[in-house]
Amino acid sequence: MEIYWVAGGGVMVAALMASFRVQVQTYRRLARLDERLAHLTAGISLLADTAEGGLRDVALEVERLKSVAATAPRPKARAATQRRVSGAARRGRSVRDIAAIEKMSEGEVRLRLQLAGGGKEKAHHAAVR
Repeated sequence: MEIYWVAGGGVMVAALMASFRVQVQTYRRLARLDERLAHLTAGISLLADTAEGGLRDVALEVERLKSVAATAPRPKARAATQRRVSGAARRGRSVRDIAAIEKMSEGEVRLRLQLAGGGKEKAHHAAVR
């Protein structure tokens, strides 16, 4: 009879150890899950704050551009602008100076000068070898 008590006690100790191990593993998994959830929450919060700040900045910029556009002078006629650009180029002004005076990009000035030339001038491109 005594052997049954020892065997039963051994089984009981083994069961307690197994249940303790399962409980420790479960606690570790929950702790890891809690940590991952905290990181995810922090990431979502950062993303929401960044998106909100970006949209606020875009709205402010749109409002600023709207007020600038309302006070800006009306665009000049294309033909008159073309004549002024061509005339300034004939008088020897640089593309940069013309762009600054006319308040347009240098690329647009070059395009207008090319169109005014009627395509007679060849574009100077680097040779491809």
